[in-house]
Amino acid sequence: MSRDSEPPQDPGADPLRDPARLAALHATALLDSAPEESFDRLTRIAAEFLDAPLALVNLLDDQRQFAKSCFAPPGWPDDPNSPVEESYCRWTIIEREPVVISDARKDERVRDSVFLRDLNLVSYLGVPLILSNGHALGTLCVAGFEPREWTEREVRLLADLAASVTTEVELRLDVAERRQIARLKDEFVSIVAHELRTPLTSIRGSLGLLASGRLNGTPQAQRMLEIAAQNSDRLVRLINDMLDLDRLQSGRLELNPARVEVARLVEQSMHAVEGAATGVQVTLEARIDPGLDVWADPDRVVQVLVNLLSNAAKFSPPGAVVEVVAENRGEQALFQVRDRGRGIPADKLDAIFERFRQVDSSDARDKGGTGLGLAICRSIVQQHGGRVWVASEWGKGSTFFFTLPREPRAAAE
Repeated sequence: MSRDSEPPQDPGADPLRDPARLAALHATALLDSAPEESFDRLTRIAAEFLDAPLALVNLLDDQRQFAKSCFAPPGWPDDPNSPVEESYCRWTIIEREPVVISDARKDERVRDSVFLRDLNLVSYLGVPLILSNGHALGTLCVAGFEPREWTEREVRLLADLAASVTTEVELRLDVAERRQIARLKDEFVSIVAHELRTPLTSIRGSLGLLASGRLNGTPQAQRMLEIAAQNSDRLVRLINDMLDLDRLQSGRLELNPARVEVARLVEQSMHAVEGAATGVQVTLEARIDPGLDVWADPDRVVQVLVNLLSNAAKFSPPGAVVEVVAENRGEQALFQVRDRGRGIPADKLDAIFERFRQVDSSDARDKGGTGLGLAICRSIVQQHGGRVWVASEWGKGSTFFFTLPREPRAAAE
């Protein structure tokens, strides 16, 4: 990857297109859903208490605005969808605070909007619907056809009603999450059972042949011992992953940071993955800024890099190149691990860092693994004070990014 191809420094730089926000929005399952009394009640209250002819609960993705609930005068368009670039509500997502418009004809943000030109929406008051996880999904708004000076009391009242909308969404998400957790637990039991049964079966078979005495002194005996050892290592890695994740998330994993050269960390990581990469006909390449160092626990950084490189090699086609890049970004070092594999769907870019999650559940069977590796990577990077994210295009590959501090002070922050 050349420097001309600048990586995304902040997934939330464009709030409307932030993959994490969009994933949270889609998780609600409210887009394109039918009207519901629980939301309609709140828009009616908003319209009545604020004496506004129009009140809506709008949800915004990166392309459109969807009216989940609409209290409107006769003749208002029936289509709940409208272009997001034309909407007044988009500014509540961008600014993350109430948007107060007394006269849209004089407001440079919306004076060219189709809502003013075709629907004569002159006054507007909107409050963002922000979940407890920080993602803004949409807006509770009221609007009118004449200029209007909105009072502080009216802004507070709409904010209180918006909180009720958010509570309704959170309750739905909580129910959906509980169902998802139950499903993930079932999948995890199945995955772990598979991951344990396969090496144990191999170990048992190898030891059974050796115990029979039929292979004594033969090359096959040595091969059986190697198979047993390899599968024992696989079991140890699985158990260590589970223990590491538990310690990381409970804060019981102690980091031992030191000043360490990034080139040495990358070299160790590539050496650890080289055998597996060669086995799937994948080439590893590196580009490191000269003299770059970080303040980090070297063993844990290698663990992150090995995991990302292993995944990249595993999901790359034969003959592909996996690149690891490390660049000096002032107080931080930016790492990139880039593959040319199948990519990751947009709606799973954030979820893959959760426990037991994989792009496809069949990956656990075909590629191996429990879905813990990326969750461990994220926890390690976050404990260092860094960030981790991914950019991907389906069918063309993925690039995993993470940052690490270069100074102890930056790490502490």
